[in-house]
Amino acid sequence: MIGRRKLLPEYLDWNRTWGAPEGYPEIRTIPMGTRLKSADRRMGPFAFQRQSRTRVFEYPWAYFTARPERGTRVLDVGGGLAGFQFVLDLEGCQVTNADPLALDDDNQWTLEASTYLSLLMTEANHELINSTFGTNVTLVTKKLQDCDFADGSFDRIFCLSVLEHLHATEARTVAEHMARLLAPGGTLLLTVDLFFDVQPLGRLTRNAWGGNLDIAALTDGLGLEMVVGEPRELLGFDEFDLDHVVEQFPELLSGQYPVVSQALALRKS
Repeated sequence: MIGRRKLLPEYLDWNRTWGAPEGYPEIRTIPMGTRLKSADRRMGPFAFQRQSRTRVFEYPWAYFTARPERGTRVLDVGGGLAGFQFVLDLEGCQVTNADPLALDDDNQWTLEASTYLSLLMTEANHELINSTFGTNVTLVTKKLQDCDFADGSFDRIFCLSVLEHLHATEARTVAEHMARLLAPGGTLLLTVDLFFDVQPLGRLTRNAWGGNLDIAALTDGLGLEMVVGEPRELLGFDEFDLDHVVEQFPELLSGQYPVVSQALALRKS
């Protein structure tokens, strides 16, 4: 499925409650670096990282689809300084954020914002947010494939708008590790950007943010069942219908550049 402009009432309420996706309205004109220097819980847990407009759909969609309960073991892959991890902790989940901080040469973003994000996404700043909100999110500063988590360690795994920044081979490797780390009965929540200026929709092979991934190839053979998702709106599936997506575009939630958010949930039996 692809996120729509018209959000469900519960999504709107969730965003208002937590100040998603970039902090409460009264502080949104304050630069991110300045917010970190004067971090205050009244800013909201989402106040410390820039976000695409599509996140107003992605975060509440992931939350309400996963329905995490107190004590749920959660892994947030590539969570950065985004507020989602801290919200889950505040609600009683046991949360780990696996984020390597700096990108390697093979996957270096060309966008200037990558440098901006790497300057802000530090262990010290992550701990500052933990301290501000009284949370205890564990940060592991490694790529997921280099982490030493045991098989079946997590009940819910979230990977929200991360994989499209990687090349297809590494994205598949990350997906395989997420499947391995998911406990039986657990759910993997994915959102993956779909760029309209990148092949097969546009002319570019990759843009400054990343590339379009074949979602079917990404998820095939992982031993997971898709329990939420619409193959007609997921690139790579036989059912994917570009004409349908284009016709729906006025209703789709687009980011600041020509991108929409594909969303799917996979369950381990």
